[in-house]
Amino acid sequence: MAAGQSQHRLRAEHPLAQPSGSGWIVLSDQPTEIAGRRPGETQALARGALICELPLPLQQGGIVLDHCEGSRIFSLFFDGGSGIGLLMRDGERVLRARLPGPLAAGVGVARITFHWNCRADLWSLRYERPGEPGTAQVEGRGALPLRLHDLEALCHNGPQTLRHPGLLWFGVTHHDALPRHAPWIGPRTPIVTPTGLRAAGLLQRGEMVMTHDGRAVPLLSVRHLDLPSRGSHAPVLLRAPYFGDQRDMLVSADQQILLDGAEIEHLFDHEEVLARARDMADGRAAHFDSRRLLTQTVSLDIGGANLIAGEGIAFLTAVHDDRAAPATRPVLARYETMPLLLMLGRVSGNRQE
Repeated sequence: MAAGQSQHRLRAEHPLAQPSGSGWIVLSDQPTEIAGRRPGETQALARGALICELPLPLQQGGIVLDHCEGSRIFSLFFDGGSGIGLLMRDGERVLRARLPGPLAAGVGVARITFHWNCRADLWSLRYERPGEPGTAQVEGRGALPLRLHDLEALCHNGPQTLRHPGLLWFGVTHHDALPRHAPWIGPRTPIVTPTGLRAAGLLQRGEMVMTHDGRAVPLLSVRHLDLPSRGSHAPVLLRAPYFGDQRDMLVSADQQILLDGAEIEHLFDHEEVLARARDMADGRAAHFDSRRLLTQTVSLDIGGANLIAGEGIAFLTAVHDDRAAPATRPVLARYETMPLLLMLGRVSGNRQE
């Protein structure tokens, strides 16, 4: 599955550029500077969203996040049977919110989002299971601001802070929910360009990259985003030589990877198909990687349904706006992906030559 000019060596470059804006105000257990702020800022946030994820099934309910300092309190509770409760106090003002249970359970990840907008005097509390249908939400008036100093204390789990032991991560954004997602690759992933391989994290909008079919096309958009490496954001590590030629590659779970070969044409009546990284995770050739608390990501958009060429691998371009990107190749379901990879020798054994 070699792609275009993948034999070129990765060009020597200056250190990978840092992401231009993480999308977060704070992110659990990360330095304050990740969001471009100075430590210790105390101003109040009139609008934002606090998002946290917990594993399901949760061994016990109780406090998810709690911080008390002076006349300010922020406390979030979770119980699958009785629901979600939130208590905020800022001086003499108090906000009590409750999303009654029972809440959708099962195995996987639970996400809680608390959004507040003091200018509109609105708040909302939402519960969902990422990737699963169904959302429970309650809304109300009387929104209170959250202070950066308190969020920083929550982030660093200080002496006046409590966390649920099962909490996977939490973060706060200026937006109503998570920063907008698009399939991504790791910043060190080699990308084929007309002049050789370059690390994805060094590419900029307007630069030329090569498609899987050998065309040079400009990058319409490049996005950098810091994301938690646990819960619904856990990335997939594609191991060499099962995928790619020389090195392991970190990609988002929903990144679609090109597969080709005689077996594919025989089984699917197509020379090439696409498979999602999460559906290729067998624990050996590809596996979910949550070793880091934070992952720096790069999302590349070249438009349409094109395939970007990497080092012995090709992956579907991201779409950063509302343009339609119809698939030109079949996208496999997981029950189709694993048997196919076994036939290709890319899981649970040595790669076939």
